Amino acid sequence: MNDVVLMHRSSEDTSDDEFRALFDASYARVVRTVYFVVHDLSVAEEITQDAFTELFRYWTRVRSYDRPESWVRRVAIRKAQREATRSGRRTRLERVAAPREIVHDEPSVPDPELMAAIRTLPPRQRAVLVLYYLEDRPMSEVADLVGCSPSTGFVQLHQARKRLAALLEEEVDGDVR
Repeated sequence: MNDVVLMHRSSEDTSDDEFRALFDASYARVVRTVYFVVHDLSVAEEITQDAFTELFRYWTRVRSYDRPESWVRRVAIRKAQREATRSGRRTRLERVAAPREIVHDEPSVPDPELMAAIRTLPPRQRAVLVLYYLEDRPMSEVADLVGCSPSTGFVQLHQARKRLAALLEEEVDGDVR
């Protein structure tokens, strides 16, 4: 019985050593790749750490793959793309919602035209949009606050953005003509 325990422990040690070797050999390369997607070193490092954490969780299965580094790189890139998409959306909305004048005694007010367009949204869409973008809350928290599932929250957010884009596009088209 002790031989079985020792073999199992030896197998774990080998597995840990293999993981450490892969981590040491590829961490910097994965961070660099992710950095080019998100353009923020601290975010790139965090995403890479998350990807390696996921790799460690599935290591017993992934270690037998021909190229485990490709697996962790794929996971990291997908996470980076989601983050870049989220931050890109936030950046665009922040530009549109930036206050025209800074009044130091009062809270900043987003563009009146944008606020008027937001007011036309149904209440749930409006709440999801404001909590997610203007208050920068994670969707899990937004969904909890609004009383829906996170997937429903993302659907509401998508519908709100689509409606706002149409409203603001009409406004721009109306000003041009």
